[in-house]
Amino acid sequence: MKRKGFATSAILYTLLLLFLALMVGILNNLQNKKVILDTLTKETKEQLEGSNQKEEEVIKVYGIRRAFNTNATTWERIEDSKDLVATAIKNQSDLDNGVRNDFDDIYPWSEIKSYNYNTDTKEITAKIGDNSFSFTGNNGEVLTYIPKFYYKRYQDNDYEYIYISKDQVDEDYKKSEAFSIGRYTMSGNSSGVHSISGKTPLSSITIAQARNYAKALGDNFSQLDYHYFIIQLLYLVEYADYNSQDKLGQGYINGGTTSISSGGCDTLEMKSGTLNNDGKHSMIYRGIEDIYGNIWQYVDGINIKNYQPYICYEPSNYISDKFDGCYQPIGYTIPSVNDWASKLGYNENYPLIGFPVAVGGSANTYIGDFYHQNGIDSQTPIVGGAMYSSNGQAGLWFWNSTKSSYTNIDFSARLIKYK
Repeated sequence: MKRKGFATSAILYTLLLLFLALMVGILNNLQNKKVILDTLTKETKEQLEGSNQKEEEVIKVYGIRRAFNTNATTWERIEDSKDLVATAIKNQSDLDNGVRNDFDDIYPWSEIKSYNYNTDTKEITAKIGDNSFSFTGNNGEVLTYIPKFYYKRYQDNDYEYIYISKDQVDEDYKKSEAFSIGRYTMSGNSSGVHSISGKTPLSSITIAQARNYAKALGDNFSQLDYHYFIIQLLYLVEYADYNSQDKLGQGYINGGTTSISSGGCDTLEMKSGTLNNDGKHSMIYRGIEDIYGNIWQYVDGINIKNYQPYICYEPSNYISDKFDGCYQPIGYTIPSVNDWASKLGYNENYPLIGFPVAVGGSANTYIGDFYHQNGIDSQTPIVGGAMYSSNGQAGLWFWNSTKSSYTNIDFSARLIKYK
């Protein structure tokens, strides 16, 4: 019995040792797992923090600023625009050899592209670079896509600032929704208008006629409107100079009283500039040909009464000579005399809109473009200049005005497509 009891005790003791060893192993394993888990948690946290840090680092802001006490047309590049260069084509040699433009690879400029659009099927049929893409209308209208982005324009005591970013950096950044603009000025007739190459601009039409022709293409079409100021911002941050004729080319401004057909810059594709900078050839800015020069273009959604501009942002409500409802005053008046523009207006409630508010400049100072008005109570704005706008008067900031009922051979329009 003693031996049996001893054997039993030995077995129990052995089992106890095995159990203790197992428990130690389990505890060690749990500890190791905890260490591993803590390590993984730490690494994951660091990776997440690093990812967030990287995300913060890729937010780019391209900015410019200009001192109020200067008469120079140039702006200072700031933020991520520092040391960037933008050069346009000025002749065939530039096109053949290439010029430096750092913004070609920077959003949103890099995503501005011309494309074909079928107004019947409401479909994009080709994009520039595709084999089926056509400038001449064989595959649909030729429009240029402007992607969405955020912008900020403000002033302090010493400077005016303009910023463009892919991201909404802070609550003061305004969103510019994606839209498309006619690569060419409006052509065609009352039966149908187009934006295609090889056509003379449709002229001698009122702003109301141009409005109706655009609407006939679809509910999401209008003519050029407040989006013109978006084009100004894109150009200005890119080239940092009000003097668009100096940077992009003179445009067609020495042609007497006859406009030229569209398509003079087709070989430039999405490059900006001109193939011949003699004042007798078209210019283009990122897929928008003759945005100034050749023929005046109406700017819809803006009416002027007693030199006070009123603006409406709702294309379905665009109407001339209206100064209430969706048409609201932008808060400053424009000059009542004709002269070179020297200052643009600013209202924090309408930061995008910058009409001339002072004159006294020249072709190479301040804004660098001329300002003209017609001395009437109710005015419709036109912009850019025409085939006879010599002596440097034309450009992205050359504003003029006319009666809404008036037509002329140098008045035309440009399509805008929403959505």
